[in-house]
Amino acid sequence: MKNHRIEWIDIARGIAILFVIIGHSLGNYFSSYFSNLIYVFHMPIFFVLSGYLYKEKKKSKFLKNSFFNLIMPYIGTVLIAFVLFTIYKFHNNPIVAPSRVNTYEQLSVSALYGIGASAKLPLINYSIIPIGAIWFLLAFFIGTQLFNIIMTLKFNSNDLLMKGIIISCFTFLGTYLQTYIYLPWSINAAFFSQIFFFAGYLLKKKSILRAKSKIAILVATMIWLMTATIGLFGLDNLQFPNMYLAIVGGCASSYLVIKLSMLLDDFWKLKSLKKVLCFFGAESLCIFCFHLIDLDFIQIWPRVLNHVLQLSNSYFLAIVAGIVYRIFFAAIATLIVKYIPIVRSFYIHRKYNFIKNKI
Repeated sequence: MKNHRIEWIDIARGIAILFVIIGHSLGNYFSSYFSNLIYVFHMPIFFVLSGYLYKEKKKSKFLKNSFFNLIMPYIGTVLIAFVLFTIYKFHNNPIVAPSRVNTYEQLSVSALYGIGASAKLPLINYSIIPIGAIWFLLAFFIGTQLFNIIMTLKFNSNDLLMKGIIISCFTFLGTYLQTYIYLPWSINAAFFSQIFFFAGYLLKKKSILRAKSKIAILVATMIWLMTATIGLFGLDNLQFPNMYLAIVGGCASSYLVIKLSMLLDDFWKLKSLKKVLCFFGAESLCIFCFHLIDLDFIQIWPRVLNHVLQLSNSYFLAIVAGIVYRIFFAAIATLIVKYIPIVRSFYIHRKYNFIKNKI
């Protein structure tokens, strides 16, 4: 049976994944207000959308499905990273070269620990090199399991309120733990993200998206713009100037992007744009993984920047060209992977199982 996709959800995911790539490709513009605007929403919205789509699930079945949908792509991406690192070791070249790790040990520890920012383990004083952008897959895996466990709890009275309190406790716990230890598999971020799952759940539960309120849109816009003025919101390392504004800003900006996505879904004149955004949204997981490969193991982006800079003498145009390159790289890799046996099973497991069921 074919799953019916909600197109505005794909559009929202498409916008988000494109801004993930843009946010990672800003070069000297990274410490800018524009960058802050992107980082307020581009990761939280994935959790918000998941919360919106949430339905109570049997824990064992959900764990199995999540493993194949999130952990298998993580493993596949790590294996590709090892292959590229081996190519670099045996044939030192300027194109295939790691930007984070220098040894197999560093890559192995980085992959096993699975965090998005550098950290030092207390007591043993061991430095962990971040795995990069795919920390999100692990945080999302842990986060969805935890959220499902919380939402399957039953309370005789004030059920939603009690769940909200538990979720808030986990959100604060994630932030508190971050000051002492960076837990493996991005557990800190998974704890913190509970508030975004819950926000998405409330959007549907309370039919908030159906309301056509110009005041709500205006207030959400003001919150997003204000949140971006205080600094960068790093969900991977939970570094932000104000935790409360980061939460409110993440929810408000996600709400606005979702409302924009719903508008684009209804606007038939933008059919081509809608089709492109739906592609990026539907394939956002694959695109995310191959963007990591490009980001950390392929050194074409710096060459694109240098080439355009020499031709135009404009750093802005060079960054735009670099962004276009990175978007095309991830999209083309996503289109190609379905034709590569074994590799495609890591990313499109539902269609290309490792083990075919025999009838």
